[in-house]
Amino acid sequence: MEVHHHPEVEKKGLKEYILEGLMIFIAVFMGFIAENVRESVVEHNREKEYIREMVNNLKYDTTRCNRNIASDQNNCLGLDSLRAELQKGIAGNVNGNKLYYFSMKYTAGLARATFNISAYTELRNSGSLRLIADKKLVADISDYYDRRVMAAQSFLPSELKEELRKTNDEFLNWAYFDDLVKGFDHRDARFLPTYHYGNILTKSPALTLLNRNPAALQTLNNKVAEYEMGLKNYIFFMGWSRDGAVALMGSIKKEYKLKDE
Repeated sequence: MEVHHHPEVEKKGLKEYILEGLMIFIAVFMGFIAENVRESVVEHNREKEYIREMVNNLKYDTTRCNRNIASDQNNCLGLDSLRAELQKGIAGNVNGNKLYYFSMKYTAGLARATFNISAYTELRNSGSLRLIADKKLVADISDYYDRRVMAAQSFLPSELKEELRKTNDEFLNWAYFDDLVKGFDHRDARFLPTYHYGNILTKSPALTLLNRNPAALQTLNNKVAEYEMGLKNYIFFMGWSRDGAVALMGSIKKEYKLKDE
């Protein structure tokens, strides 16, 4: 009977086992490093996308604040003129046309700044603020959105404007302005840029108030003054926010070496 002999398997030495184990460890470790590098690159790209979007948001905020500041400053000038006419009326010199003109054109106007916080919201909610290495920049971003923008939104004088509207209705006769009512285009304001308010000044006979009582006119004057002060306060905080947006854009561009587009 033929006997089959199994070939002898060469036994590995300790060095070979150690070398194989080391090679496996190196392969796993390098894979781990490669994955971390890939994730780091992805996070860095995501960070740059958020930052660029934030700069665009800040440009929007700056433009909106500048436009609304200019509009509200013009409203303040009109309110100041209205108070001057009311004070004449309180003294017995009522000019109906001027009172209607300033009341109709300036008491309903309120230019609201709308801030774009989309990039900041995404950064915060996704936890990506941690990707920004410069902690002072992180603090500046939080200061702008959590302090300046919040302050501007909080000081919007909507309630003062509504109180003035209600008081105004005790003095103004809307029967004179049927053309304005018909031309109303559902916007949240009674001021229409296309309406020829200057025509009010030439009405003949002169328009008359529903109430000419000096004490009542003084109440109206007080409401106008309160709204004017509230509007000036709002203008200040819009300017404060705008200045913060400009400074933050400068810091971001410097940190990320972004060029003006």
